[in-house]
Amino acid sequence: MKNRLYYQDAYIHTFEAEVVHRGLDENSNHYVILSNTAFYPTGGGQPCDLGTLNDVKVVGVEVVEGEIYHYLEKPLPDEEQHVFGVIDWDRRFDHMQQHAGQHILSAAFQDLFGYKTVSFHLGKESVTIDLQTPNVSKKELEVAFQKANEIVFHNEPILTKWVEPDELSHYPLRKPPKVTEDIRLVIIEGVDYNACGGTHPRRTGEVGPIQLLGTERMKDNVRISFLCGWRAIKAFQSKHDILRRLTHSFNRPEEELYSTIEQAFHEQNRLKAELANVMATLLDQEAISLIESAEGLENGCKLIARFYIDRPLQELQQLSHSIKDHDPNTIILLTVLNENKLQLIASRGKDVSQDMNKMVKSVLPLINGRGGGKADHAQGGGEAVMTASALLEHLKRAIIGKEAVL
Repeated sequence: MKNRLYYQDAYIHTFEAEVVHRGLDENSNHYVILSNTAFYPTGGGQPCDLGTLNDVKVVGVEVVEGEIYHYLEKPLPDEEQHVFGVIDWDRRFDHMQQHAGQHILSAAFQDLFGYKTVSFHLGKESVTIDLQTPNVSKKELEVAFQKANEIVFHNEPILTKWVEPDELSHYPLRKPPKVTEDIRLVIIEGVDYNACGGTHPRRTGEVGPIQLLGTERMKDNVRISFLCGWRAIKAFQSKHDILRRLTHSFNRPEEELYSTIEQAFHEQNRLKAELANVMATLLDQEAISLIESAEGLENGCKLIARFYIDRPLQELQQLSHSIKDHDPNTIILLTVLNENKLQLIASRGKDVSQDMNKMVKSVLPLINGRGGGKADHAQGGGEAVMTASALLEHLKRAIIGKEAVL
């Protein structure tokens, strides 16, 4: 482990090393192996470090068959055997905060309630732990996060120690280590004793605030989402900005926002329902008007054929249903151009026998379209390769025969 500089000092920003090996993996990704490195590889729930080697971007770091592969955006020049590495410090310190915060929070849940952490994930947006329990109450969450933040503000030392397997019994570990050699303990005296290979700050105070985001059931466990340090501070600032804009928009103090917004939603839903009733009445009147001007067919049925521009298909669906309700002996053909898409509806009342699905599918190839339905109602859409009126004429031909005028 001597060539892994992040174990000697997690605060190392830069380092120098020799290139031991260059290569391409099975996916043709360039990588190098170095004589020593400060780049932490992905592992233990913690993502890898990023940065540069001689100004070439390091885009990933992994342990492959015991060696640390540094994946590069492009290959290092062959003549460059000596490299100067630079760690993305903001990313490294963020991971240090989140990982140490996880240790503290997991310890709090286990000490207070006996809930063990069975998995940990450090993501780009948030951090999660899965607790071995089917439920966590709101009060338990409050108490655990209070305890975790008390540990942060006590600013306890975070120590690391390499031990042999026979020494493990001297420490109250929360769970046995997954390895049998190169065992590294991360210790917060009186708080947490854990076998861990991740990077951590020197003291708990550097973790910063630990803030709950939410919970969700995951089979028989509960997943806790949270943020630590700068992530928590940035999230607070973002949410505060949103609250500030809302208080300005609604002209209400922050403590009244919830009831004000809830009232606004109720009013919006009321207006939507009222508008829907008005629209239904208007469509009903439009349906009656269209029936009155319908074309009579030789078989005794009536035909309503109309084309539109920029009219919602859902509205035309309602219109066709309203027409059928008023006159079951009617065929309805409707086409519409919405943006760059042609759409069509073919529908019939219960006293008409023609197959609307068959008719719609016969014209869909003309517009490279897709669609279908049932014998009494079908619809579809496709490319605007013709006008809505031209598509309507093709549909009329399919319904009433060759005598329709194109």
